[in-house]
Amino acid sequence: MPLIIDGYNLLYAAGLVGSVDGEGSFEGERRALLDALLAVIDPKELTQTVVVFDSAKAPPGLPRLYNYQQITVRFASGYADADEMIEELIQEHHAPKRLTVVSSDHRVQRAARRRKAKAIDSDSWFRLMRQTRARRREAEAAKPPLPKRPSAPAIPESEVSEWVEFFGKIDVDALAPKDEPPPTAPPATPAAQPNKPAGTSRRAPGKAKPTGEPAPNVFTDDYLKKIAEEFFGPS
Repeated sequence: MPLIIDGYNLLYAAGLVGSVDGEGSFEGERRALLDALLAVIDPKELTQTVVVFDSAKAPPGLPRLYNYQQITVRFASGYADADEMIEELIQEHHAPKRLTVVSSDHRVQRAARRRKAKAIDSDSWFRLMRQTRARRREAEAAKPPLPKRPSAPAIPESEVSEWVEFFGKIDVDALAPKDEPPPTAPPATPAAQPNKPAGTSRRAPGKAKPTGEPAPNVFTDDYLKKIAEEFFGPS
């Protein structure tokens, strides 16, 4: 939830004035207030928290706007006082219904209510925050501790020696996988020939099937006689 806090108003309400070194150093008291806010505000809301201080008490050389561990700190430089700057911040806020304004100043509270923002006195808010933080701490302390993971029992050295004596020392190199030659591919099986009776072998075309008998004469006697007469003349 977004917060706008009247810094010096809360500083007095929280009883922090004069609490630092007993000298009432405003710089130290501002830091004490901001540290107190870090202790009571939900960490998820710190980036939405703005603390406004009067510029008349601002330390020299300090920026008018800076970040203190995620809390935005502003000094009302150029304004009559912090109240005037807070009124402007309320007026410009994009979601005033979600806004909480912490100040006991009635003028600031009226400005908050005009925009439907929530206004609360500084002392009431700080007391409520301290109570809320105390309840959170109690709830955290009441949580049961996380179970510890059981640790493996240590093996006595005497038992290890007995194992070594019984099983012998292990040759780690012998357990390593040995390099084996890659497997050779089996010889290719000739493809089966379709419509060929089993037991027959394939032979080159034009070659006669080998047998023990001479091949038959395919030319007639008259044809052979005619060829002979053309080469040698009539007999």
